[in-house]
Amino acid sequence: MDGVLVIGAAGFIGRNVVQRLLSVNRHVTAMDIKPLAPGTFHGEKWLSWAAGPADDRSALAASLKNCENVIYLVSGSLPATANAHLAHEVQHHVAETLAVAEFCEQHGMKSFVFSSSGGTVYGLDSEEPIPETAPTSPRNAYGVSKLAIEHYLRLITEIRSMRTISLRISNPYGIGQVAKRAQGFVAAAMNAAWSGETLSIWGDGSVIRDYLFVSDVADAISMALDYDGAESVMNIGSGKGYTQTEIIAGIEQISKRKIKVDYTPSRKIDVRSNVLSIERAAIELGWHPQTSLPEGLAKTWAWWEAGEATMV
Repeated sequence: MDGVLVIGAAGFIGRNVVQRLLSVNRHVTAMDIKPLAPGTFHGEKWLSWAAGPADDRSALAASLKNCENVIYLVSGSLPATANAHLAHEVQHHVAETLAVAEFCEQHGMKSFVFSSSGGTVYGLDSEEPIPETAPTSPRNAYGVSKLAIEHYLRLITEIRSMRTISLRISNPYGIGQVAKRAQGFVAAAMNAAWSGETLSIWGDGSVIRDYLFVSDVADAISMALDYDGAESVMNIGSGKGYTQTEIIAGIEQISKRKIKVDYTPSRKIDVRSNVLSIERAAIELGWHPQTSLPEGLAKTWAWWEAGEATMV
């Protein structure tokens, strides 16, 4: 019965994770509020859908029946808005995630993979790639929530029967990500190139981030399912940093279009440079990113240019 329940399966990362799991013939139960249409994935004979939110415990219990592993990709907030209502953030992000994790443990799940955030939990402005051993001092409530969840999940591993691992994912981008929510700089820049709309940037474009193509994220999550080592958290990134200006230039080169940019004052919650060290994931998982930034941007632009982003 080594089935996998993917909670948040219809989202950007979720769709790519489901496809990755199906490609290696794992039995997948995909859970989301609204299932995707049949034919979305290759290898659907290994796939079943469960409609409903994770806080519907009866739906969650039914989804767990043929599974031993859980991948949790739901986030109760966004980095840009989490600071507005701190108590709500704790209740609907931290508490709900932990309630799901405990429910899964009580129903005999073997492993629980949590998508944390390498871009927010550290809060450091570092010229060097940041390892998992670095101090953590998040600058926004979203990062605090992710960090709190990580620690509670670590406790579950230590005092209960379910193994948990938190993956601190950098800045995922790629096929399937659209600019509908307040996250995803590459998606926002792609949309600006495709639509001709103006791209708004906090600051002068010199902010450095670690961008990782979504298929590499999916590979790391898939590999983490079978991890039985001692580490409870791992960075998942490219290990390389690029400024927003460099991202814009790369998209302009690929698309042959000029992006209009509106520069606005920088925010206190944003660090200037955030790049992840990925040595731990390489050692513990044998994972390495396979897609370079130019290759990833080219694949993503081809998807936008085909007009598929308007159908997501």
